[in-house]
Amino acid sequence: MAQANGGHRPVLLAETLDALRIVPGGFYVDATCGRGGHSAAILERLGSDGRLLAFDKDPEACTHARKRFVGDPRFEIRRGSFTGIARLVEGSVNGVCFDLGVSSPQLEDASRGFSFLHDGPLDMRMDPTTGASAAEWINAASEQEIERVLREYGEERRSARLAAMIAKFIAG
Repeated sequence: MAQANGGHRPVLLAETLDALRIVPGGFYVDATCGRGGHSAAILERLGSDGRLLAFDKDPEACTHARKRFVGDPRFEIRRGSFTGIARLVEGSVNGVCFDLGVSSPQLEDASRGFSFLHDGPLDMRMDPTTGASAAEWINAASEQEIERVLREYGEERRSARLAAMIAKFIAG
C-alpha cells in the first residue's frame, strides 16, 4: 500500500480504495489531500488517462503535494476548501475521498497551534492565512459563546464550568 513521506500510513486506506472502486480512466477528487497518502494510492490505480483533482486549505499541504506529485500530468491540486467542489469540478466524477480532521504534520508542528505536546501559539486554523486564530476568537468571545462551542463542537460535558474558567483566566 502507498505510504506518505515519513512512513505515515493514511487512515482507512484499504477501505477508502475499496469504496472508490477505481477505474483506470476515471476522474477522482481527493477533497482533503494533506500529505497525499490517499492521492498516491489513487494515482497508483489510475491509468495514463485517469485524473485526480485534489484540494486542501493548508498552504503547506499544497506545497508538499505539488512537490510529491511533480511531473504527474494526472494530478492537480487547488488550494481551498472542498465546499466549492460542485462548482469547481467539470464533468462527472467517479469518486470523492474526504479524510476529515487534523493531520499528523499539523499536530507535530507547534507553530500551527494544534499540539498538546509542544508549546506554541493558539492558532488551530487549517489555513493560517485566513480568518481569526483560536487565540483571537477566544479573547473576543463571550463566556456563553465559548460554552456553546465547547458543548456543541467539542461535546464537552462540563462545557459551562470550563467556559467559566476560561473567561476568568482571560479576564485576568
